[in-house]
Amino acid sequence: MKYLLLFALICNGYLSDVYCQETKRLVHSHNDYEQRVPFFQAYAQEVYSIEADVYYSDGVLLVGHDKKDLRAERTLQAMYITPIINLFKQNGGKAWLKSDKTFQLLIDLKTSTEPTLSAVVNLVKDYPEVFDPRTNANAVKIVITGDVPSPANFEKYPEYIFFDGKTDTEYTPQQLQRVALMSMPFFKYSQWKGKDRDVFEDEEKAKVQAEIDKAHALGKPIRFWASPDGVVAWSALSEMGVDIINTDHIEVCAAFLRGRK
Repeated sequence: MKYLLLFALICNGYLSDVYCQETKRLVHSHNDYEQRVPFFQAYAQEVYSIEADVYYSDGVLLVGHDKKDLRAERTLQAMYITPIINLFKQNGGKAWLKSDKTFQLLIDLKTSTEPTLSAVVNLVKDYPEVFDPRTNANAVKIVITGDVPSPANFEKYPEYIFFDGKTDTEYTPQQLQRVALMSMPFFKYSQWKGKDRDVFEDEEKAKVQAEIDKAHALGKPIRFWASPDGVVAWSALSEMGVDIINTDHIEVCAAFLRGRK
């Protein structure tokens, strides 16, 4: 019964970012900048969420997983912000010309919140038609993860900046409105490798399910990072109710989820 009630709440808008179809799940392009063609590879699959790790360096946001990977030409602006702005211009104010779907850009702050987050704000503030859902319902949602400010400081940033949440953090109703999703480390609850569904131990599975239920009780979709990344895992996690599937295999995962009945 509680799952029927939850599904009703979802369909009434409490999980506005999750498609109201029983088996529909969304794709998160994990460490997207490491793909063969960053951004455009995920964009071509119309994924819901795209992740970029950023380091603040001399006033510029550089993209990379580790400092050794950073290169002057690989900036957040060049790899993500400018292409997104250009696509919105081409497509009449939306991400895809023949679709009203939207997506989020998950920006992982690898350097301290400040000045890194203010640098992100400066990149997008002049384009409300592209990055502010209050101006354009089709806008890209900017979501901050990594070195996220404390919930008490959410209000210091523009309302179009959203944050990655944790199920074990307490939020006021106002703070919760700024949380776009809940992201939790899979290994905290389970050591399952996703190779065989039979070895997903009941006790560990129950712990994962509890986190899913916590997120949904707060009206938020959930993503597990560092989770098993293959067909067996995608299927199992989808059936358990994980809303956003974390993957490094964009095309395969997107095709698999599109083909699920």
